[in-house]
Amino acid sequence: MAASGYDGVEFAHRFRREPSEEVAAALDDTGLAPAAVHADLPTIEAALAGEDDLLERCATVDCDRIVVAHPDSTHFHTRESVRALADRLNDAATALDDRGVELGVHNDRRWLSPLLPGGVETLIDATPIPDGADEYLQEATRRLRARNAGKIPRRTPLWQLIAETDPGAVWFELDVAELRAGGVAPTEALSLLDDRVKMLHLRDVTPGPGLDDYESVPHGDGVVDMEGALDVAGDADLEWLVYENELDTPPETKIDDGRRFFDRMPGERSPTNGSVSLRAQAER
Repeated sequence: MAASGYDGVEFAHRFRREPSEEVAAALDDTGLAPAAVHADLPTIEAALAGEDDLLERCATVDCDRIVVAHPDSTHFHTRESVRALADRLNDAATALDDRGVELGVHNDRRWLSPLLPGGVETLIDATPIPDGADEYLQEATRRLRARNAGKIPRRTPLWQLIAETDPGAVWFELDVAELRAGGVAPTEALSLLDDRVKMLHLRDVTPGPGLDDYESVPHGDGVVDMEGALDVAGDADLEWLVYENELDTPPETKIDDGRRFFDRMPGERSPTNGSVSLRAQAER
């Protein structure tokens, strides 16, 4: 990776299964920097309570950035559920800051589904209808606009999280593919969030056979406006561009494809400090 021009690597699930001393040694040998570690919110809270070794592992590899990835969908149904999630994120960010660690949040398309009216979860729980009906209702509404990318709708979980998380403590790692699949242009989200975005996740998708299906494709071959997103990113104070490749190809091919992707982008297409990271698989 280092020989191909990457500056760092972002870790996900495998980070907590591998010996952290060996990971640290590999980083030292290659000169790669740890961009961030993905972890779920309950694990972060357990680590803060001394019930998980996540923070010790991060310290061993000299990583001071943790990203909450893919919170459970139940957090995104109503204003009340999103507010409860925002409170937990703010509390975790404050506690992590005391330990010298930053907290980010990674978006997904569910954050762009319309919020349901307050009390609907209680109603659904008390009504004999199929499980997941609330999520289906949100999905059905989002499908009406997902094919044409635009601005972030105000009555969505993402808009509320932007408003209710502490801008000085909680930042965002935006996944451009998840934004586009949710019906939002990545350029609009980057412009709205401005300096609250520290990392940009680069992945491309194309509509699949189903009404709301999106499939991963090589970068630049799908519906994501990669050049537009990188233009906005070049003007922002981003710390990392993260190349993610979920295609069924060997790791060496993913690394080479990422380098060629950046090489063929015209003009100045990099964050201000020039840091490019690889997250080649869903688990790394």
